[in-house]
Amino acid sequence: MKIEFIVDTNNIVMFAEILDANEMENRITGATEEGNLLIDVYYNKNNRSAIEELEEIAVSDDE
Repeated sequence: MKIEFIVDTNNIVMFAEILDANEMENRITGATEEGNLLIDVYYNKNNRSAIEELEEIAVSDDE
């Protein structure tokens, strides 16, 4: 499965550490007008807790 995250560059190291610790495949696909990164993350059901951690770091659509 794949999910796209919008990540502020100030949080990219923390985001990357979670991806690395969970050996999750990912790809930077672009950037927003605000300078945030668009990152596709590929995961399976065993990565659910990591996805929740990433969601906490990612930029909310509400911001």
